[in-house]
Amino acid sequence: MRGLLLMLLVALAVVPMAGAWTWPADGPVLQPFAYDPAQPYAAGQHRGVDIARDAGATVRAPASGSVTFAGTVPGSGKSVTLETADGWSVTLTHLGSITAGKGATVAEGDGVGTIGPSGDPEESVPYVHLGVRLSADPEGYVDPAGLLPGWAPAAPAVAVAPVVGDPTPPEAVAPGVAPGGPVDPVVDPADPGAAAAAPPGPTAPPV
Repeated sequence: MRGLLLMLLVALAVVPMAGAWTWPADGPVLQPFAYDPAQPYAAGQHRGVDIARDAGATVRAPASGSVTFAGTVPGSGKSVTLETADGWSVTLTHLGSITAGKGATVAEGDGVGTIGPSGDPEESVPYVHLGVRLSADPEGYVDPAGLLPGWAPAAPAVAVAPVVGDPTPPEAVAPGVAPGGPVDPVVDPADPGAAAAAPPGPTAPPV
């Protein structure tokens, strides 16, 4: 019992509360976190999240800390890294400009740069890449979405059972789409061979 309590205290000391962090930009997540610490250099890794926003918009510091790097990184473009008091390195890349210099102390929500692009962008729209890792571990990347408030990756489609007495069969319903909503292509009775695409479902906003 004492050992379990000690483990819980250590976990709470390492992982900050999600509500204590701020999104660096107000836009949808274009690409989520995908990282395997057992194979840190395997293909397909994405050590952070890409967040869309208009070019020139302010990029905010996700947490309070000291700027340990402010400059240009090959491929990643203009970048800012800050270190928090509880041992996290927070990096923002593909910035359009940098407004916080090395050695500066910034508060959560302070502007540290603007949306780019710069470097070699992975997205077709302006965005900022946010990566978070334990400062003491060069491969200790974590999913920033787990630290940020108000957003979680979309859940997979689930099967919805019919109500008793309801002749409607079960159907796969995407998250955010009400049961019975449009899930199949709409067919024009005048031209059964032409199917219009179903309206796109809602996207999960980050906030």
